[in-house]
Formats: sequence, structure tokens, C-alpha cells
Amino acid sequence: MAQQSVRILEKGNIVFFYRPKKGVTHPQSPDDLERAFFALLPDDQEQHKNRLFNVAHGVLPAIVPGKALPEERDWAFVQDVSSNPRQVIDALEKERQAPPPAPGERVRPWARAAGEGRYALTKHQDHTHLAYWLHRPECPGEVQQEMQIRPEASYIISVKEPYAPSEIRLDKRPDYPESLRRKFDGHGWVAAEPTEFLDYPYAQVLLVGAETNVQRELGIALDPREENKASQIVLHMLEQEEKEASRQGVSVLEPLAQGRWE
Repeated sequence: MAQQSVRILEKGNIVFFYRPKKGVTHPQSPDDLERAFFALLPDDQEQHKNRLFNVAHGVLPAIVPGKALPEERDWAFVQDVSSNPRQVIDALEKERQAPPPAPGERVRPWARAAGEGRYALTKHQDHTHLAYWLHRPECPGEVQQEMQIRPEASYIISVKEPYAPSEIRLDKRPDYPESLRRKFDGHGWVAAEPTEFLDYPYAQVLLVGAETNVQRELGIALDPREENKASQIVLHMLEQEEKEASRQGVSVLEPLAQGRWE
């Protein structure tokens, strides 16, 4: 049962991804990655949109309970949103305009799935948390360890005022309606409440590592095995991509199934 001071604002499924750098067919560590991503696929598809987040430095922030260290925080931004979960994954695999690759190669390496489970966005006192519980891989391996994808974790999540400084330089800003813009009230960042803050492309968030035991911290737990309709659609898409990628000697699902770099 959730603590009295904790309120669940939104819940759904989460999927983690990474993309190798160009020219790296089989990465061996985070140094070989271009970027890390995670997708939030809400249960309530009428109220909330599916979002793809681009993590600034290729791994999630570390979490050292009871301490506040610089490496425990990182920026991410909403790369794409859609009411259709297929479009969010299509955006992840969208090819850039670039010189034609060599025969049989892609302009961009395949994005690999690195974990999936359940998430909750919660209000706790005067701040908001993004918490998740991992379902797969059943036995997290080197990929999850090195990307800081824990079996469960929570991050304090704050939304940046569009004109406030950050480490991420984007050409565009989120087109928030007046009702959301007013909530900043002169602050550089605010709690992610309402979660509609996250429904706008180019929205930037600051993630600060909080805890690796969500039930102890927030008093809530979700069944990581539960799959909503959007998650089922995305996982089916990944299975189809696995067939295409395998013809190029790549597995997009190996890290999700076995925790090994691919």
C-alpha cells in the first residue's frame, strides 16, 4: 500500500534502448554507444501520450542511496510523442539524411532493447518521482549493470523551464500551453505535475538518482510482468525488427533477453 504522502499520477510500461555509435556493429561498453533512450507507454492512452526520452550521456544516472553526487543526475529530453506507440518506435529507428551507406549497411545502427517493465510517476511531498520495476531480462547482465538499469529504481524528475539553461542544447523548445507555462512562475524547473508536461517534444527533464528500493522509499510496488496494450504493440514491433536485423548479423533483443552486449 502506498504511503499517505505518495500519490500515483500515472503508470504504465517502460522500455529501455541503446544505439551504438556509427560504425560500431557490436558494442562492448557504454563508450561504444551513441545514446540511451527509454519509452514511457502509459496505461491510460486517452489521457496520456507515449513518449520517447533521449538520455544525454548514454547511461542512466547512478544511484547511491543516502548520498548526493554529481554523477547521480543527468538530463534527458522528450524526443518524440504520439498517441500511437508504433510511431514512437518508428521515430527511434527513423533514418537520418546522410550519404548512402555501403551495401547491406544502415545509415544508423539498429537500436537495441535493453530492458522492459513497469513504471509509475508519483507525487511525493513537494517533488515527483519516476519509479520503475524491471521485468526483463530476468537476470540483468553486463548491459544493465553498465547502463545503470537497476532491477528497480526511482529518480526525482523535474521539468526544465523552456528558456532556463541546461547541458542539452536543442534547436526547438516545447510548445507548452499557457496553463503549463504559468506553473513555472519564475522557477528554472518544477515537479512533473501534471504529467502532461512530458507530452511535448523537446521537453527537458532532470533525473536525480533517489533509491533502489522503491517500496521502502515510496511504499508502492507494481507487477513488472504486467503488459498494457501499448507495450504489447511495441514488443511485437521489436520482434519483427529482430527478424530484419538478424539478416544483417545483429540482434536487437539479445540484451533484453540475456543482458549481453549486442
